[in-house]
Amino acid sequence: MKKLLSATAVSNPTWYADERVIFHGQAKPYDYYGAKDPTIVYYGGKYHVFYTGANQGGGWQMLYTSASTISGLKNAARTYMSSIGENYFCAPQVFYFEPKKLWYLVYQDGTHGAAYATTTNIADPKSWSGPKSFGISGNMGWDYFVICDNSYAYMYNTPSDGSGKLYVRRTSLSNFPTGWGSPSVAISDTFEGANVYKSLADGKYYLVIEDQKDGRYYELWQSGSAGGPWSKVAEKWAWRGNLQYKADRWTTNVSHGEFIRAGYNQKMEINDINRVDFLIQGTNNLSGPYQKINWDLGVIRNYK
Repeated sequence: MKKLLSATAVSNPTWYADERVIFHGQAKPYDYYGAKDPTIVYYGGKYHVFYTGANQGGGWQMLYTSASTISGLKNAARTYMSSIGENYFCAPQVFYFEPKKLWYLVYQDGTHGAAYATTTNIADPKSWSGPKSFGISGNMGWDYFVICDNSYAYMYNTPSDGSGKLYVRRTSLSNFPTGWGSPSVAISDTFEGANVYKSLADGKYYLVIEDQKDGRYYELWQSGSAGGPWSKVAEKWAWRGNLQYKADRWTTNVSHGEFIRAGYNQKMEINDINRVDFLIQGTNNLSGPYQKINWDLGVIRNYK
């Protein structure tokens, strides 16, 4: 096994944008305006991507696609997640929860607010069972994200009150997906779309979260624990000012995305925070109603 070197997070890396691989309008009517909020894992020889489509009627609905390569996603079939379908179900996160031997899809919906679905077969988009409730209350909103260590599951989310805060709550692994404690503030003066990962190179946990003080961009925070406390590494870790293009100049915004992980389980592990493949939603135009923004998906990397 190749030894991973200890790494200190680079606060202002250069990012290289590859071409878009998922375009809005490829799965009409579900993604008429936008393809956004992706979650991705590599499993069984394929990249599995779940994402949100913005339709003409004001709905946000989830889609699935898969391919053996990232570039292969461009022409892969898109499938509406009909088995768990609602007018409003979006912003997914997918992982395999080893203690229960089940795939979990975490998302926000109109039935429970914070919802999940499960399956034993990630490759079958019609096999998901849900929506089911996490049973949480207090400071709810959107962009729910779960990471686990050896004892606890932690859930992060942005509240709907516009406070600029990010909340975290936890439950024991044995009680997951229910039994959550009260939420507490993880960080403040930020926006939405938080993800947390453990970097195998240095053993630290890294939180990335989107802000919008200068277009859309990502902050970087670090901690010795999956639940915090968090210290800021960079306000503008991934943003248009350090973005270069390997293909067309398809985005000047780095918005809601997810890292391609080293594995696929609940621990959310990456190899190295300085060698990240980041599947993001991007656009060059943020004007007009949010529902009608033409988001597409593509990978940016902080290494050559």
